[in-house]
Amino acid sequence: MVLGLGAVGTLSAWTDESTATATFSAGTLDVKLKALPGGTLADTTDITTLTMAAMYPGVSKAAMVQVSNSGSAPLAYTLTGSAVPGLPGQGGNLGASLLVGVYSGGSASNTATTGSCTGTRIGTSDLALLGSLIPDPRSLAAGGTEDVCLVVSLPSTAASNLQGTSTIATFTFNASMGS
Repeated sequence: MVLGLGAVGTLSAWTDESTATATFSAGTLDVKLKALPGGTLADTTDITTLTMAAMYPGVSKAAMVQVSNSGSAPLAYTLTGSAVPGLPGQGGNLGASLLVGVYSGGSASNTATTGSCTGTRIGTSDLALLGSLIPDPRSLAAGGTEDVCLVVSLPSTAASNLQGTSTIATFTFNASMGS
């Protein structure tokens, strides 16, 4: 019994350890617009070259806007249109009657009554201003740009009660990243 009590001791084993680290930072999402030609990238822009006065059925006008990804991560964007309804007593809702054609790239040209774009049509036809104009997201790399041509028209079938009405159209480029 005496021998068993005196043999108590500590056993040790050799050990080793390695670690790995990683740094994470979130990217930024920053879509900017620029009216072409000669505009400045900003969160909002006036497309003054698209403004029309004294419209009548069958006329159209085209203008260019550049969409820019000023962020550090790729993004996808869509486009929706909206318009201020006509003032009380003006008759019909001009914004609800306007059609928009959207094109990627190219250039805009205008005659006294007709606007056109030379780019690639996005979608298959002109769409009502009030709603989705680019429903399928378009990809834009970080630092990338895409020139978009818009053609706004008042159809030849426009109602007579639109005479003397006015509206302010808004084109909203909605950007997102991730899923």
